[in-house]
Amino acid sequence: MERELKFLLASPHLPALPHGYLAGTAQPSKHVLDEYLDFRGQILSAGWRLRRRRSDGQAVRYTLKAERAPSASGPLSERAEIERTPVAHEELPAEIATELTSAGIDLPYVRSRLQSYLTLRQERQAFALTYEGSEVAVLSIDTIRASGSGSEGECRWSELEIEFLDSITPEVRERAVSELAPWLAAQEGVTAAGQSKVARAADLLSIAL
Repeated sequence: MERELKFLLASPHLPALPHGYLAGTAQPSKHVLDEYLDFRGQILSAGWRLRRRRSDGQAVRYTLKAERAPSASGPLSERAEIERTPVAHEELPAEIATELTSAGIDLPYVRSRLQSYLTLRQERQAFALTYEGSEVAVLSIDTIRASGSGSEGECRWSELEIEFLDSITPEVRERAVSELAPWLAAQEGVTAAGQSKVARAADLLSIAL
């Protein structure tokens, strides 16, 4: 399960954090290329989005993301996620292929016809976010350029994401959300983002999902 806070930034800079929270030393910036793949909307219709990611110094990864959970609200996003690197001779990681098949998709037919309907090019700077000395999340500042199949031009914006570690307890996460979300939303140039990057790009580029 992916759990993260998302905010739009007027400029790609780290805003002030509330007392007790600290962003560690910035990791080197990474260039990330995300391609969202489908064939005639069959994966989207099954409630999933399939992403292929290439980034500096890392193997290609595939991620299957569900729609945002109805229980999530405001800047908090929660959704099921499977992220894997394919092993040798795999077109898609086995766990992702199994999930798509379980969703009723004719995978042998669809897999050979996958096409990119949306491309995101990101420059990402990540920080380890700690609370009173314990790491609770990865905070990243992303500068995004999005383009879509069949649409002209591109759109750009900046986001701040706080992705909570799976290892923290629900109580720690809930406290962090209750403290970070209102604090950050009150900072100048910061706005709570109520949608994913894909949904925002689709709206800006007038792409139907």
